[in-house]
Amino acid sequence: MKRVVCMFLLLMMTAASAAAQMNYDLISPYLVYSKLEESEAMPVLGGSAVIGGAEGPTEIEAEETETWPKTFTVTVAGDTTLGSTDELRKRDDCFENVAAEKGYGWFFSGLEALFATDDLTLINFEGTLTEETQKKEKTFNFKGPAEYTEILTLGSVEAVNIANNHTIDYGEQGRADTIANLEAAGLIVSGNGQLGIFEKDGVKVGMTGYCFPYKDSKKDITSDVKALREAGCQIVIASFHWGSEYREDFTAEQRSIGRAAIRAGADIVVGHHPHIVQGVEAYDDTYILYSLGNLVFGGNVDPDDRDALAARLTFTVYEDHAEAPELTLVPLRLTELADGTDYRPILAEGEEAERIVSRVLKRSSNMSGFENGTW
Repeated sequence: MKRVVCMFLLLMMTAASAAAQMNYDLISPYLVYSKLEESEAMPVLGGSAVIGGAEGPTEIEAEETETWPKTFTVTVAGDTTLGSTDELRKRDDCFENVAAEKGYGWFFSGLEALFATDDLTLINFEGTLTEETQKKEKTFNFKGPAEYTEILTLGSVEAVNIANNHTIDYGEQGRADTIANLEAAGLIVSGNGQLGIFEKDGVKVGMTGYCFPYKDSKKDITSDVKALREAGCQIVIASFHWGSEYREDFTAEQRSIGRAAIRAGADIVVGHHPHIVQGVEAYDDTYILYSLGNLVFGGNVDPDDRDALAARLTFTVYEDHAEAPELTLVPLRLTELADGTDYRPILAEGEEAERIVSRVLKRSSNMSGFENGTW
């Protein structure tokens, strides 16, 4: 009995020492990191122990040691603008009025089956959440109140990229407010030099993102990937805001940047900005998703093109790396309405779903033989 108790105490002392030595300090001050509580995230050594108590000896079964590999699913989707412009807010059908009438849970309710069943959902957040009134001189300036972060959290969105051409619609103050409001809601923010890390069940996903234009059609993310790997990320996602608006074919510049990012060590490249879907390229055992189109987009009250795309990425993850992801294309419709919009994307079905996937693959590269799976 004494030998068993001593072994148990030794195990507990070892575990406590390891917990004290765990250092989650980040390599870069620009890293933003979310993790589970250590009591949830740390593995427990296997075996059993017998401890004494007022009611006599009790045998405690410890959990099994954490095992690898693990399956980890990420869903990525497109441009999301929560709010509208000063001009659009004068309309009865503006985003703000729908939010007031339907409630914040409305907008992503059509995608609950997709976003709530993965480990991580990452979208492109295109706009600002601020009370700032001084805006940039440009055609469209998007903003919404801080409380619109609840739209994302209710929609099972965990992470956002903010590297896009609307992040500073209301200047640096608007950008700072947006980041602060998103992070206060518990969302992981990445983009424009800010790196983000999301952790669940011992799997760390690192995120970086940049907005066009790029010098000499290039954007070297080698240092970002290195920092994320040194922070322990098994998966690294690169988001790029690039290409030409409403152009169906991706450009040579997009291909150059996307391939360079894969060579730099990104596990997947996700693109947006054209506001319509573009093709996918299979490259070096992974994929470049050139444009996923829009998602919840408050900046357009009557979209001409209602096709959109999400992608489910299924990774097999080991302690120090992940295998190339399995890709499932998930066709979406921006709204179930035939005219106007209710800003609520839904899953496309039947012939419409087949048409959207066919449209994407028609403009894809190196995807011959690709068979879309199910999620």
